[in-house]
Amino acid sequence: MTDRKLVAARFAVTWLPLLVVLVGTSMVFVDFTFNYIDQRYMSGVGWVRFFTYDRLYDLALHLSMLAVALAAPLFSLRWRDRRFRGSIRAATAS
Repeated sequence: MTDRKLVAARFAVTWLPLLVVLVGTSMVFVDFTFNYIDQRYMSGVGWVRFFTYDRLYDLALHLSMLAVALAAPLFSLRWRDRRFRGSIRAATAS
């Protein structure tokens, strides 16, 4: 396997799932910022932006799903790192 293919394979396995989850998180924040925040004008205060209870619950649900999705790439990184360290120990023990 050439070096370029090896680097591309490592990137696809290691960093791509993490990047996908981070992009998904930013998309959820942008979506909730522009579509789910209500605005009302209050005299003496001006425009006030707020979440209703249902929308805040929906945001918490989306963020918890993203946290579970983030656990898979992090677990994969940790498992791969542990295998890599084991192979180094086995190679240097001789």
